[in-house]
Amino acid sequence: MSINDAGAADNREGKIYTLQICPSLYTENSICCQLPATKDVTAGEVIREVTGKLNLDTSKCYVLAEVKESGGEEWILDANDLPVQRVLLWPRRAQEKHSQSEGYYFLLQERNTDGSIRYINLQLVAKERERRRLLERGFLPPQSHLYDDLCKLPHLTEETILQTFKTRFQKHKIYTYAGSILIAINPFRFLPIYNPKYMKMYENHQLGKLEPHIFAIADVAYNTMRRKQVNQCIVISGESGSGKTQSTNFLIHCLTALSQKGYASGVERTILGAGPVLEAFGNAKTAHNNNSSRFGKFIQVNYLENGLVRGAIVEKYLLEKSRLVSQEADERNYHVFYYLLLGATESERWDFQLKQPADYYYLNQKQNFCVDDGEDLKHEFERLKQAMEMVGFLHTTKNQIFLVLSAILYLGNVVYKKKFTGREESLEVEPSEVLDTLSALLKVKRDLLIEALTKRKTVTVGEKLILPYSLNEAVTTRDSMAKSLYAALFDWIVLRINHALLNKKDMEESVMCLSIGVLDIFGFEDFPNNSFEQFCINYANEQLQYYFNQHIFKLEQEEYQSEGITWHNIDYIDNVGCIHLISKKPTGLFHLLDEESNFPHATNQTLLAKFKQQHEGSRFFVGTPVMEPAFIIQHFAGRVKYQIKDFREKNTDYMRPDIVALLRSSDSAFIRELIGMDPVSVFRWSTLRAAIRAVAAFKQAGLQWARRAATGMPRRVSRVPLGELQRSSTSSEKPLRELHSQLMRSIRGWAVMHGDEPHSLLKSLRGTGRPHSHLQKNKGLKQKLQIPKNLIDTCSLKHIVRMTLHDRTTKSLLHLHKKKKPPSISAQFQASLNKLMETLSKAEPFFIRCIRSNAQKMELCFDDDLVLQQLKYTGMLETVRIRRSGYSAKYTFQEFLDQFRVLLPKSAEPVQEVIDALFNKLELDRNNCQIGKTKVRLARPHPNRNKRGFSAP
Repeated sequence: MSINDAGAADNREGKIYTLQICPSLYTENSICCQLPATKDVTAGEVIREVTGKLNLDTSKCYVLAEVKESGGEEWILDANDLPVQRVLLWPRRAQEKHSQSEGYYFLLQERNTDGSIRYINLQLVAKERERRRLLERGFLPPQSHLYDDLCKLPHLTEETILQTFKTRFQKHKIYTYAGSILIAINPFRFLPIYNPKYMKMYENHQLGKLEPHIFAIADVAYNTMRRKQVNQCIVISGESGSGKTQSTNFLIHCLTALSQKGYASGVERTILGAGPVLEAFGNAKTAHNNNSSRFGKFIQVNYLENGLVRGAIVEKYLLEKSRLVSQEADERNYHVFYYLLLGATESERWDFQLKQPADYYYLNQKQNFCVDDGEDLKHEFERLKQAMEMVGFLHTTKNQIFLVLSAILYLGNVVYKKKFTGREESLEVEPSEVLDTLSALLKVKRDLLIEALTKRKTVTVGEKLILPYSLNEAVTTRDSMAKSLYAALFDWIVLRINHALLNKKDMEESVMCLSIGVLDIFGFEDFPNNSFEQFCINYANEQLQYYFNQHIFKLEQEEYQSEGITWHNIDYIDNVGCIHLISKKPTGLFHLLDEESNFPHATNQTLLAKFKQQHEGSRFFVGTPVMEPAFIIQHFAGRVKYQIKDFREKNTDYMRPDIVALLRSSDSAFIRELIGMDPVSVFRWSTLRAAIRAVAAFKQAGLQWARRAATGMPRRVSRVPLGELQRSSTSSEKPLRELHSQLMRSIRGWAVMHGDEPHSLLKSLRGTGRPHSHLQKNKGLKQKLQIPKNLIDTCSLKHIVRMTLHDRTTKSLLHLHKKKKPPSISAQFQASLNKLMETLSKAEPFFIRCIRSNAQKMELCFDDDLVLQQLKYTGMLETVRIRRSGYSAKYTFQEFLDQFRVLLPKSAEPVQEVIDALFNKLELDRNNCQIGKTKVRLARPHPNRNKRGFSAP
């Protein structure tokens, strides 16, 4: 069936979109064409239509690729992928008619017999290689001030490093090496250097052979993992707004594409959808960044030994909950609220009881919303819904999520007023319509909601007391309820994403897997007002800086000494003292904070006094004037002043048991699931509840059928197919239809609780009904679209929970009725951070340093002072010195023999003979090699040396 026919057949049920297809083939005259298509049309159908329309050679194989920015990434679509789904993730302007030069279109590429893509510009790669070869041989003069590796600079100073960055940046070269470390300067503009042609160019190349690029880091990490059979990790660090999140996206795309040889795997498609979902719920606009990650994430891609992707997992760290109830000037709440309020249809606005952003206290405290970008936000909502569908959230699940978001916004509109009855003071909650709407959204009783928001229950010896809140306590309880509910929702979303990324074979087979982890964690922050969140974020950056120092300086120099290699130590800034100041027991700031948080009569002033008393003499702790409620820490990146206000409250940001009890009484199974302590227990109870309801439905329908049969109703003896029973309208078949309907309602109830998982069961029970669209002619595709994959079960849920056991922050804070008091926020953050550092320590690291080019987020603007400041506190000068003076390749004796045996005579066996033969063969400088006790090291040649140097292949 043609796509035109498909569009006509589906016009009644779905919108028709126009796909712009541009062939990129080895033909001189390639013309673009436009095809109408619905959401259900596959890439395979598009390819067949285009090849016929353009009279292309049908004996060849073709693939369809999605192109985003012009000259940028290309995502190869599988034959069963849906191109319109990709279109719905594009920006609003890209869905309108536009030229090919603006990007966002589809390419028809020719595929080689080995499965690789036949790119038309491969000759450019050959020209670049030939140019570099001539440059290395001295036939071409080197480009002035365009050194691609800082280790090659003839004169090493801060000024020469800064000038190198600036010169390269002005030529749109945003990547530079410092040995094996990649420095990336954020241009605040997309550059056309992420095309798969570039990805192909960097395959199986040593670092430094081609122009610096993030794809080169991904390729080296992937091949190192396969060669050494050792886990790898890529640590991305930098300030807020330096481009870490975008770098992570490029890395994940490249790492999965390397495994699939250009084809998007199921893992990559899920991550493609998970990215916009996590950004919508976890990112916000800040003064430094329009899309700042307000949580940290570690994405671990798992591989089989042969290099194929096995699965992936996302771990999150410290969601900034305080942003939900309060934002600074020129900042916003989380993106998803604005997407929902400005993008919802009229029917959705009615269902979710939505207003305008200005009508919500949590969004309009400092007038941080501009109506001018309303159209873009409206499109982002459609993009979000499409991304949620790609991850596996079906329609009912999405509606449940949006209902919770609406309830959170209405919580902020709850207002308290003092009420005096005689000498007693109490609180009134208003407005009435807000309480009515809130109770309806949460599906709780109105009187119980009011009681939970105004009074607390305290159990003493032998009696239960009900005490009213003060005004401040009531506001804190309201905000705590909103923050905990949002955090629980975010945790639930991450859990579902992890389940979509899970390969169930991991639970069934004992197969050795390797992994590459990509760490995208919040950057160092210094705002006009820094609070508890910035304190935790900057502590995490201190730990990462320490990890960087350990690998680049300390461990490297210790290994030189242990090997007996001549070496002059390079001094570097050791930040272990700052880490001990914050976390070392028993006087670390975190531990003092926990102590004060447990004292009933402690205040933030007593906490500050204890800080000053314990650390008055520390060079990392700087006191402030007596009356100023703040303290200063000397971080590796500079001094930061923290306001002590709300430190204790944020460290014990618990939801009171009264609020938990209220939510557990909700008629919404989804809300009850969000606040459940153990996801596995909640799942088991819901399964049991669904089974009981199904049995009750069968029993009731059977009794009704028996009563009607007893009244003399004739009984049919012959058997009739279930499809005919469903279509029949005779009175004798009504009991069976009623039984079927009750069973369907029971299963739907279970489905609503667990994200529509049983829809596949509903489809199978219904049998083969009347086709409602042209897609049903494709049986394989119908099964793929209608039956969700990776349905949740107890085993898979246990597996996911076990892998993320270290991050139980939200769940423990929701259940204070447990005998054991939950750990503080700071204690749990330290535990999750320690788990992260343990994971990183078991892998070989690669480092990417992201640099913010300017503070105003201007395109291609280089601020010398800001860039130099970042280079100083990251220790870039010292890093280049150790990389420049150190040895670029090291081998054990056996590895050395294996690497170079092809160049040597067969008789050369002892190491010294190997060295002599190798140096005579290649005419190498003997000063470029040193033999240690167990290893051979080959040095990076200095740019001013006349003799030939040697870099390991």
